[in-house]
Amino acid sequence: MRKIVQFLVMALFFIGSITIFTPANDNTSIHTIQSSIVSTNESVVIDEIASPLGSSSIKILYPLSTFPAIVEKGGNFTLKVNVSHSPQKWEIILSTAYDIVWDEISLQVMSIEYNTTSHLWNIVTRIPPSTDEELYNITVKVITNQGYLEATEPRAVCVKEISDNFSFVHLTDFHIGDPRGMKVDIKQTIGWKAAKKCISEINLLNPDFVVITGDLLFGQLYPLEYSFEYRKCYEILQLFQVPTFVCPGNHDGYIQFGQDGFVLWQKFFGPLYYSFDYGNSHFTMVNSYDWPAKSRIAFSYLAFNWGGYIGEKQMKWIERDLQNSMNAKLKFILLHHNPLWDTKNDSLLKNGYEGREELLFLIEKYEIDAVLAGHVHYDDITIQNNTLYITTTTAASDLGSEDAYWGYRLLTIKGGEIESYNYKGKYSIPSYRLNYTYTLNDGSMDTVSVEIENDLEMGVEATVHFYVPLGNYEVENGEVFMERSREGIMEVYVRASIDALSSKEVSIHPA
Repeated sequence: MRKIVQFLVMALFFIGSITIFTPANDNTSIHTIQSSIVSTNESVVIDEIASPLGSSSIKILYPLSTFPAIVEKGGNFTLKVNVSHSPQKWEIILSTAYDIVWDEISLQVMSIEYNTTSHLWNIVTRIPPSTDEELYNITVKVITNQGYLEATEPRAVCVKEISDNFSFVHLTDFHIGDPRGMKVDIKQTIGWKAAKKCISEINLLNPDFVVITGDLLFGQLYPLEYSFEYRKCYEILQLFQVPTFVCPGNHDGYIQFGQDGFVLWQKFFGPLYYSFDYGNSHFTMVNSYDWPAKSRIAFSYLAFNWGGYIGEKQMKWIERDLQNSMNAKLKFILLHHNPLWDTKNDSLLKNGYEGREELLFLIEKYEIDAVLAGHVHYDDITIQNNTLYITTTTAASDLGSEDAYWGYRLLTIKGGEIESYNYKGKYSIPSYRLNYTYTLNDGSMDTVSVEIENDLEMGVEATVHFYVPLGNYEVENGEVFMERSREGIMEVYVRASIDALSSKEVSIHPA
């Protein structure tokens, strides 16, 4: 009873800190994806679309900011686009996602096909070989028999060299809208500062991509809460300067006051489960809160089931996906609920983790190298039948054990093998141990510096960006690996090694 009272007090305080808004009608332009999207060898398939577009609409279904395409220079990828009228002419454009040094690139359309089953246009496009390695927005412009249509998806295409040496961050239990983080730090919970701090640090580390395994939201405070939280979370995710892949958790999919979280998930983030390849590594993103709708009902803080469930339809898809990726050098499964642990206690009705044993069988059968999960808000490492099971702590919510803290996990892959996956022992990298501050860095000054403080007991490789007037420059304490310029401003990309428990000033100045 005492915990419930504490929660209600925090909830009231948290609600009071939220700006009043009028939620939009969630039925407007929701294009629900009923089946999975499979990404195998750069081929993305959407089997069926549940609801038609409006009378004059266009929607990009792949790539997305939360299911991006990572493509090499000169490489091809396939867009999946839904258009309400017959298109007569297509134009596909990439534009830089963040930079002061803005750029726009027209893509060559290689082929166009219409899928009569999915009612989607499959557009194969090619990245020009001269394209800079960056994260891009993608815009589709269409002239139809009824007029002009345009759609943009932010941060949806990353152009980069792909190899068997790469790194990625595992982030989980992001919990935008969750007041429980106040038990850890009130100031950093208000305004979602803790979640944003994780993003800031990850941008400094500049991994090849990020995977977020569920509970991006909270969804248990007030009516129509999801309308606000999904919009706010989508907005916050755009702060990432690296590609971002997501799969759902229980807090993302409750049905509260007639509002289904998973309907909004598909509107804002895309499919509930899918897979993608990065070079010779395969990643299967699973929805482990696959309960039937009636079992996802919640009344504010009271939910009947918050444990794991993988339904028969998804399980069949998982096996097909693993069969199709048997030749991958590394195979990962990512989901919210760790299949090693039953979640019977995560249900008022004592329902167990449906599909858990079947998934464990597939993991062993197809020799999955690693399974990454969250949910419990603490770190854990278990090795079973030669598979590495990684559970990562929460980024911003309450903590699940006495030794837990807010953080994220950095995994490095070398030569197609998992080289590292921890900070110390079983633990993730604790947040708030990496800090950096720039001097004025808007392209107006010819001398710019950034002070990087590393309070971690490990060295890090940092990536920083300087914006300076066009000219010849020298960099101190860092190595330039790329330059871009436009309209008299130059962006200089710099890598710097920061030793453990140390700080370093990296600067740029005229040569």
